[in-house]
Amino acid sequence: MSLLFIIIIAAGLPFLTAQSYKNIKKMEAEMEGAQIAKIPVYLQSMLMQIILCVLAFFAARSEKIEIPFQSNFSYTSIAAAVALIGIALGIAWLSQRFSKEKDDSTLHHILPDTNLERLIWILACVVAAFCEEYIYRGVLFQMIMGYMENTWWLAAVLSAVVFAFGHGTQGERAIIQIIPFAVGFQFLAWISGGLLLPMIAHFIYNILVEVLFGEKIKRDAA
Repeated sequence: MSLLFIIIIAAGLPFLTAQSYKNIKKMEAEMEGAQIAKIPVYLQSMLMQIILCVLAFFAARSEKIEIPFQSNFSYTSIAAAVALIGIALGIAWLSQRFSKEKDDSTLHHILPDTNLERLIWILACVVAAFCEEYIYRGVLFQMIMGYMENTWWLAAVLSAVVFAFGHGTQGERAIIQIIPFAVGFQFLAWISGGLLLPMIAHFIYNILVEVLFGEKIKRDAA
């Protein structure tokens, strides 16, 4: 089970996201102004995340890995979470404000437009924050730690790289930007002693990206 989990997470999922990215770009080239039905995408994403989370659970169970959820919400851990979110949003703003290259992201295709889409988007963000932190900062990180003789930084970087390539539909620039912040989420799990704090920070970041930059991302794409 653990081998199947690693193969799917490290190879299968990045391959599927890369294919999805190519298909979306091909559609954009063939159909000017093409729009994707967003709610089915949200539902499909949630289903995939839940399936991967269940697979991660059984992989952890087969390896006898304990995944801590309860975080210690100290002033230090909360300040670290706020700082990480602030830095991530700041870099996202700078990237959009000063980059002279055309953004190759397909994020504008999945950002919500209607109230119903926004409601399901928020639910999808909750599922993503829980499942992705459990899968990458929890199970995958602990498995790599076991293989790497408890070398924290190496396990954090490797799980962050796998996590970033699992977001291939957001474009090459996004993959590069995601890696250091995935390591940051791992740091939050370490400093707080559990996954709850990085889950909350992950959710807040996803929501703020849509609130602060959603309209601009869609306007620039148009």
